[in-house]
Amino acid sequence: MERLLTLIFAVLLIFVSFHASAEAQETDLQADSLGRAFVDGVNSNSSKERLDIVRRIYSRSIVRQAGEDRLTGLFAQMYADYGKLTYHHAECINNVVHLFAKAGANGRWHDFQFRLDSGDPLRLKQLAFIAEVAEPVYLPNGGITSPFSLEWLNNYIDKLVKQNDLAASMLIAKGDSIFFERYVGYADAARTRRIGPDTRMNLGSGNKMFTAISVMQLRNAGKLKLTDTLDRFFPDFPDTQFISSATIQNLLTHTSGLGDYWDDNYEEAWDHITKLDQVLPYVYDDSVAFSPGTEFQYSNSGFLMAGLIVEKVSGEDYFDYVRDNIFKPLGMTHTDSYDMDSGDTSMADGLSKSDSGWVNARHGRRGTSAGGGFSTPRNMLEFAQGLRSGKILALATLKEMTIRRNGDLDGLFPYGYGLMLTFDGARLRSYGHAGIAPGVNFAFQYFPEQDLTFVIFSNQDNGAYDDLRKNIIKLITGDR
Repeated sequence: MERLLTLIFAVLLIFVSFHASAEAQETDLQADSLGRAFVDGVNSNSSKERLDIVRRIYSRSIVRQAGEDRLTGLFAQMYADYGKLTYHHAECINNVVHLFAKAGANGRWHDFQFRLDSGDPLRLKQLAFIAEVAEPVYLPNGGITSPFSLEWLNNYIDKLVKQNDLAASMLIAKGDSIFFERYVGYADAARTRRIGPDTRMNLGSGNKMFTAISVMQLRNAGKLKLTDTLDRFFPDFPDTQFISSATIQNLLTHTSGLGDYWDDNYEEAWDHITKLDQVLPYVYDDSVAFSPGTEFQYSNSGFLMAGLIVEKVSGEDYFDYVRDNIFKPLGMTHTDSYDMDSGDTSMADGLSKSDSGWVNARHGRRGTSAGGGFSTPRNMLEFAQGLRSGKILALATLKEMTIRRNGDLDGLFPYGYGLMLTFDGARLRSYGHAGIAPGVNFAFQYFPEQDLTFVIFSNQDNGAYDDLRKNIIKLITGDR
């Protein structure tokens, strides 16, 4: 009887797995059909054929809202901008269709991203974003740890270096063991410094993880509550209704209504800014977008204020607190918020593409609690190890941080306390953070069930970075 039950359970598991795989394949087939039809519409010179394609691929609601003439006109405008498109493939990720095609006008590959009206069959809602990318690839069938996959990955990186001049550092580790690690390209525009294991790379918004952990450490020490309203810390904030209702939890979950201090006025002064309180006036000058807790809006200003709360509650400079309570305990000796104008040759310069090649991207003097620190792949692995071992934060608190806190407010961007989350159904797949700025690309993801850490940096505005990141994640998860 026991053997029979075991057999039945195994068959059920196979059926569920097969059913989920079949659903994913069906979705990709529909995405492929939509992608091919859209490219046919761009390449067609027949108004009748374009109208027929509009009626087949767009949802009825968007056809009523935008009108058939406007949607068929989009085909003509796309042809004028990009020329004849050469289709490669399309895939559906988080209710967005990514259509990969090469533009005849410039010979470059692009990712045309469409939002969907979910239904059966899937229908397009609107063109949301267009990104220049490296040439799309077909992934191997094996998992990330298979020798064949790692050989493919090495060859793919070599191709991106040759064709796209990619500069990056990355690693993938199982537990404490690194099984893939690459360092390619240059840390400076003059191409005098090669990127290596000790090259410090910009984290961008990755610092938000350290800020949230600092807040949770102080919460656990009884020095604050996540339900504390912000008027306790910022009594002079100009919007008194906002400051008396917004909480620390709102800051950590991007649900406060605050926006971004990073504007033209901030950039005019950022060469002289080295302390968090020097940024606060730019937060005060910005308007509040919505009542706290009613919407989700990614906010650098919110994490700037969270960092200032760390200072006010701990009695320490924010940078000193993070260094003493996160970096030093974990042996992260190449991680900190450094003076970017110090001339330290171990720090990679941020690079932007110009007609003459790579040039230094504009940047401020020092990062903040919202982003702009520096680290290395190996230091970020030590960070992952410190989190999963409970060395700097109780495991129960880490679990709190990895609960989705914005589920009813944003369905496409799961966020906990200072952590970006991914899910497989209701099951947590990974946690971490990403960062992007001029000359900055970064991603850190830890996959608990696999005990697998993935870290990648690039000091360039290079579309090849994002292609590499996405393809590595597909190899890790098995999602194709």
